[in-house]
Amino acid sequence: MSQIDQFQHLKIPLEVIQSATGNFSADSCIGRGGFGKVYKGQLVHSRGEIMVALKRLDPAFGQGNTEFWKEIMMLSFYKHENIISLLGYCDDHGEKIIVYEYASKKSLEAYLASNNLNWVQRLKICVGAARGLAYLHNPTENHLRIVHRDIKSSNILLDDNWSAKISDFGLSKFAPANNQFTFLVTDPAGTPGYIDPMYYETGLLTKESDVYSFGVVLFEVLCGRLCYGNQNLQPLVGQVRDYYLENKISELVYSNMKDTMDITSLNLFADIAYRCLCRERKERPLMIEIVKALESALEIQENADEKAAVRREGILIVKVFSSTVYF
Repeated sequence: MSQIDQFQHLKIPLEVIQSATGNFSADSCIGRGGFGKVYKGQLVHSRGEIMVALKRLDPAFGQGNTEFWKEIMMLSFYKHENIISLLGYCDDHGEKIIVYEYASKKSLEAYLASNNLNWVQRLKICVGAARGLAYLHNPTENHLRIVHRDIKSSNILLDDNWSAKISDFGLSKFAPANNQFTFLVTDPAGTPGYIDPMYYETGLLTKESDVYSFGVVLFEVLCGRLCYGNQNLQPLVGQVRDYYLENKISELVYSNMKDTMDITSLNLFADIAYRCLCRERKERPLMIEIVKALESALEIQENADEKAAVRREGILIVKVFSSTVYF
């Protein structure tokens, strides 16, 4: 049986997808990327009628048959609660469409500069994304690790519960999982601002290249801004390096979090994010180390919030008693 044959049970007819998306109507389009457009629609699935996201590959953007089947293969074999789920695909009449679970909150990128996410919520999202990436780098039931090659805030999706889902595996590479350092020689690929500079300069791809990109995302979450795109601001990576070394990283924290952020939680987060950006690969942490550091930062912040809530409740009780009038 060919590799393609083993995925036939996931195949969805084109007419079903056209019906679900109103024949790819503008109203159904929810985004676009370096592959084409993404649509949403209702499909009947083994789970019942569900909302799904459909990525329609456009050959004009450079991704073709190889990237299409690579993503289907990877998402079929590598399953984790923090990785977007594959529901099916369409390969009819020249169309190449991948069908995923629908992440209703869209991408993390949309919330970097939003007051909708407090520090605890941001930490939980980072922990989830880190767990997903750690699984790709150290799969338990597969012999090959995956190097994503395009980790960025727009490729971290959020579901109804704000749980992080790593997505978009079209540029990913398989690599041996039993080596501490795995080097793949490949043309640099990814998104400017997130690409590991060592990978960009040498063409040597490692799992530490994903770690660098994830470090950029961590600082985007902390600072509430993209690593690129604002001509009035210094590039984020250079800025956080300067402020970190001058022990002023708290000055870059997104404004809505400053008053409630525990300083120990902030320092733990900033320390691990800064290590991700080390130029030398061997100085960057493993993803499992990043998970543990972020979990500690989250636990510390949650404990601080709980203590603050108890103090507020105690103050309220005192105020109530002090204002009581006895007859």
